[in-house]
Amino acid sequence: MMTIPAHIRCILIVVLFCGLYGYAQEYSITGTVIDTEDQPISFVTVVANKAIVEGEGNPGFEPIQGSSTDEAGKFTLDGLETGTYLISFLYLGYHVKSVNVKIDGNIDLGMVRLEESREDLDEAVVTSKRPAIVKEPGKLVFNVEGTSITNGNVIQLLAKTPGVLVLPESISVKNSTPVVYINDRRVYLSSSEVYSLLTNTDAGVIKAIEVITNPGAQYDAEGGSVLNIITSRAISVGYKGTVSTNYQQGVYPKYSFGTSQFYKNNWLSLSGDYTFSPRKEFKDQEDMIRYFDPFLNVQSLWESDFNRTTRSYAHQGNVNANFTINEKNSLSVVASAFVAPDTEYNNRVDAEIRNANRELDSTFNTMSFLNNTKSNYSFNATHRTVLNEKGSSLKTSVNYILYDDEQFQEVASDYFDAAGEFIRTNSFFTNAMQNSDIITAQTDLSIPMQAGDFALGVKYSNIDTDSGLEFFNTNSGTAEFEPALSDEFLYEEAIYAGYLEYSAGWEKWALNVGVRAEKTVIEGTSNSLGTVNNQDYFELFPSISLDRTLDDGNVLGLSYARRITRPRYQSLNPFKYFLNENNFNAGNPNLVPAIDNKIKLSYSYKNQLFFDLYYHHTENVLSILTFQDNLNRVIRSVDSNLIQDFQYSLDVIYAASVTPWLYLSIYSSGFYFENEFYSVESVQETYSNSTFGVYGQLYGGFTLIEEKQLTADLTAVYLSDYIYGSYDYGNQLSVSLSFQKKFWNNRARLSVGVDDIFNSYNVPIASKYYNQDNSYFPMPESRLFTLGFRYSFGNIILKENTRKIELNETERLQKQ
Repeated sequence: MMTIPAHIRCILIVVLFCGLYGYAQEYSITGTVIDTEDQPISFVTVVANKAIVEGEGNPGFEPIQGSSTDEAGKFTLDGLETGTYLISFLYLGYHVKSVNVKIDGNIDLGMVRLEESREDLDEAVVTSKRPAIVKEPGKLVFNVEGTSITNGNVIQLLAKTPGVLVLPESISVKNSTPVVYINDRRVYLSSSEVYSLLTNTDAGVIKAIEVITNPGAQYDAEGGSVLNIITSRAISVGYKGTVSTNYQQGVYPKYSFGTSQFYKNNWLSLSGDYTFSPRKEFKDQEDMIRYFDPFLNVQSLWESDFNRTTRSYAHQGNVNANFTINEKNSLSVVASAFVAPDTEYNNRVDAEIRNANRELDSTFNTMSFLNNTKSNYSFNATHRTVLNEKGSSLKTSVNYILYDDEQFQEVASDYFDAAGEFIRTNSFFTNAMQNSDIITAQTDLSIPMQAGDFALGVKYSNIDTDSGLEFFNTNSGTAEFEPALSDEFLYEEAIYAGYLEYSAGWEKWALNVGVRAEKTVIEGTSNSLGTVNNQDYFELFPSISLDRTLDDGNVLGLSYARRITRPRYQSLNPFKYFLNENNFNAGNPNLVPAIDNKIKLSYSYKNQLFFDLYYHHTENVLSILTFQDNLNRVIRSVDSNLIQDFQYSLDVIYAASVTPWLYLSIYSSGFYFENEFYSVESVQETYSNSTFGVYGQLYGGFTLIEEKQLTADLTAVYLSDYIYGSYDYGNQLSVSLSFQKKFWNNRARLSVGVDDIFNSYNVPIASKYYNQDNSYFPMPESRLFTLGFRYSFGNIILKENTRKIELNETERLQKQ
């Protein structure tokens, strides 16, 4: 086993005990550590080594002071006396860099650039795996690269990510839908489309998940939180690649086949990946609706069983090229494609209608076939230039996204009396399409200064969408066009944004304050209804965070942010999508944006135990409400604005290497949720839904047999009493276990596991208030057996060695 060099061990020991030194020194050194692509590097160890002998010749140096960089790559060395120093920068996987300085006043080193090194990794031989969780101000980073929990798709991975809740066909963070970014680039899709995209994305290409609960001013003001999904990239000179396959078995088998390629030289970093995912999926669902008369007496009880079989063949690919033009200029070009042709949904509903005495009145069955083809192409170009020696930089980025969706659906319902005699039939089909063009352009300027760092930027985005629906009644045996149920919806949204952000650190304080201004212009036009939604508004979105490092090295923080959630064009679209003639979904052209305010008080203890206390209030919350029309026996789900919601929550996170063979993280949250909405089908005007609840997530990473490269990952998630709109969710529990074995000199990796071992994650969901009583119990395939194989070739040593860090080395990678 290789050992850490003696001089580095000495420096690290000094860093661990540097808090024993007094505060009598006079000056400070500040700066920002970046990589060769001008990206900040967190957790870099920075050590001040003072010259023992001044004067002629080469003096000896003694390490006397240490620190580490924060999430922005910034560091401060305080209390340094006048003299000559050697400032050393150490980070696993990078060359050690040293800078000679002579101190007779405060010094700003500006940007300090580190270069990757394979050799440094070879010296850091391992007795335990890297911690999976890093907690930073306003952000939790879940490092997953190379672990067995990446065996599957990204939705399965998110279900195991602390603080992320995966609901049926949606994702939630702190009781709101997050905005999803991939490699810091926003995904401009609806929540259901994002869910579909991530379901067909191989988790094996994911490096980390960033759960950002307090996004800064540089992020779009959209959404209360951000999920940033980071994929693997080439970080060492040379070529490497992987091929992988994944098999899952639930009710039906599912497959994925993929490859990733990486190449890097002194001026070019090139990567690409492709995944093909043929899947056959099954979902069963039990539904119940209790219809009332005006006196709240039960008139009719509808019980149905719904099942759906889905066949899909999705293709996904990405190409990323980074060019180093010269020392100060770089260019990045990214192209991504997602194509899902001819996805087929075969649906069947068997329903029984009973009277108030639960006697059978009639039955019906509905057969529905749906064919969907969708594609999403995105292109990005980013130019970055360094403006001066202090590290000021200018970044300009443009994006173009093209999204197309075509859908054909045919529905036929047959009705029977209690004796089973045929009564009538109802049938129709629809043709729907949606074409969207999205363009964004932004420029960001970063200016590091002695008194702090400034960042400012501007952004323009435009969404242009054309949607159409044609409805044909086929009850007569021929297709009859229904103009009243058909429409074309034109939507255009333009956002003009600018932001200013300032960050500074002094002694034991750290401050980040920013403001973002956004002007939004929206025009939505329905050909059948006329102009249905025109909006023009301007909003300011301030954010601030203040951290105080206490004498014992623990950190106390306070933050505030104001955010916005705009209704997406799919939600504003007034089209009706019928499951049958008594059940449909509809958009709402009268939606307005939601504004939320979030305050957080945080405390970290010994960098292993973290406490976050939240208060979060939102006006005009965007949600989906389900209403039953008791008179006409129709149930509809409509995009709606709630009046408000608010929540209190206390999150506690523990993350540490408990033993050389076990890394443990525990995420727990106790919360109170309450919302208020208009009860449009009831005599009462409004209704409030509320609950106390607990969320818990446990992750254990086990090194079972180190010399055999055998590891295991255990994940358990529990959620009690959750609400969404008018719906209450039952208690949910999911336990997943996976194993991973490496062989062939670490080039091959075999993973096997089971998600939701006890098949307990699916729970009933109910809406019951006033004259409303409906519920459903969705049961998709949550218990899945998974088998995965991945083979790496080329220059792979760096990627594998990043999983091998000694326990005492991991401490310096975490936030001070």
